[in-house]
Amino acid sequence: MRNSPAALLAAWLLCAAATAAPVAAPETPIPAALQEWRGWVLKDLDYRRCPFLANSAASEPANFICAWPGRLSVTSGADGATFSMRWRVEAPSRVALPGDDEHWPQQVTVDGQRQPVLARDGHPEIALAPGTHEITGRIPWREQPQSIAVPPSIGLVALTIDGKVVLPVRRDGDMLTLGRAAAAAPEADNLDLRVYRKLTDGVPASLTTRLLVQVAGQAREEVLGPVLPEGFAPTALSSSWPARVDGDGRLRLQVQPGSDTVTIEARAVQPLAGVTARVPAAPWPKQEVWSYEPASRLRVSAASSALQLDPRQAEVPEDWQMLPAFALGDGARLSIEERSRGVAPDEGNRLTLQREAWLDFDGSGWFARDRIGGRMAQGWRFDAAAPFTLEQASAHNARGGKPQPNVEPLLVTRGSTPGSSGVEWRTPNVDLAAGLRIAASGSQPVSGWQQTFDSVRATLHFPFGYKLIAAPGADAAGGSWASAWDLLDAFVCAIAVLLAWRLIGLAGAAAVVAYLVLGYQEAGSPLWTLIAALGFALVARALPEGRAFQA
Repeated sequence: MRNSPAALLAAWLLCAAATAAPVAAPETPIPAALQEWRGWVLKDLDYRRCPFLANSAASEPANFICAWPGRLSVTSGADGATFSMRWRVEAPSRVALPGDDEHWPQQVTVDGQRQPVLARDGHPEIALAPGTHEITGRIPWREQPQSIAVPPSIGLVALTIDGKVVLPVRRDGDMLTLGRAAAAAPEADNLDLRVYRKLTDGVPASLTTRLLVQVAGQAREEVLGPVLPEGFAPTALSSSWPARVDGDGRLRLQVQPGSDTVTIEARAVQPLAGVTARVPAAPWPKQEVWSYEPASRLRVSAASSALQLDPRQAEVPEDWQMLPAFALGDGARLSIEERSRGVAPDEGNRLTLQREAWLDFDGSGWFARDRIGGRMAQGWRFDAAAPFTLEQASAHNARGGKPQPNVEPLLVTRGSTPGSSGVEWRTPNVDLAAGLRIAASGSQPVSGWQQTFDSVRATLHFPFGYKLIAAPGADAAGGSWASAWDLLDAFVCAIAVLLAWRLIGLAGAAAVVAYLVLGYQEAGSPLWTLIAALGFALVARALPEGRAFQA
């Protein structure tokens, strides 16, 4: 008997399914003695029932996918939009909804039941229990916007606008493009552009270009430029809109109604003695505003051009307003004049030192923890001289504005002078942490570093039985014995010494002086009681002897 093609196909599919089906591993039974602990062990660990991402740690909740979206259907009109979608949830989860603060979803239902909408960082969410759920809702508005926010976790979107299916659906990041409502009056496409550039001297020189873009009309793609003058190569591009720089130097920017700042970083391809501006066609402005930032640690230079501006009046970006600004039209030249090479005579290091030091219990030395900050223009080395010994050092470098810096250990080497030790430093911005050992001596320098500091702040920790007498040369030495005295204290103590001298003599005055020197600043030491006792004793001695009277 001959098999039909349909039967052969069905048999082949059955065998393939049987071959591909995974063999379920037998579940390890939980011992009876631990059954009662199951709920306690799995508390707040419901996410472990969810599939986790490949090549990720199964111990982190963020690596588990506990909610899986279906297709989001959006029907938009002149007065609002309705949406519906299906979610498969494996563990209690909060899932994101379309919309944002400006267009908040309302009348949201889950499986036909009203559900409250929660907010997290300005985005709407709802809480769902395990299972498959149908979610519907409405986003009202008075006029249809150009786009609405759609969570990036939702990949499939079906869009209908004014009864017409939109294909293909356009999404820019987390925004779903709606276009115009049928009743909306057409708005003219317009683009307003302002160009600010900062030329930074260096090896090589760098150019930062900021394009302030104001857009009206439809979402579209604009081609601008060339955006860089001759002699510069782009190195970085940042924008909240999709953007790229083509090989011909033109900027392709997918604009949306609103505003954005496009930043382009570039470097000079040859030594720089000046720049000639090349202004592209409209909508590029007829003049660009240039700022010049010299590198005084490399050379002393100055920029000049035919038309210099007030940075504030020209609305130069705030972080560039301390630099000279110039207006350059097409063909205008910004000349760079080199006056001298190397560091300027009046250019020095601007450093600050913060120190925290602990005295040994036996008084044999100190351990200090220093933090040096500021800017460095010359020297490029930190050396500690005897009696200071540098034991360890590390550089703290910020990582793109993140709160946790990147800590890099530094190699401690011998200095140029005998007995000194230090580290090399090669960046203008200084953030150095160091640990030092200080040998006990009669007097110590303020910092111990062979660098000049604008300010030094030190906190000293003493074990019991030690006290700081004074810190000569310091502007303030809070907590020291000498700093606790003022004119009123000296006056009160002088009265006590005078009373003791009148009552007991020089020996008594010397004893009171010794007591006041050692104990006056101690908490709870008697002073007014001593003055009162000496005063009453003098009064009693001055009274005449008593006489007997008869009635």
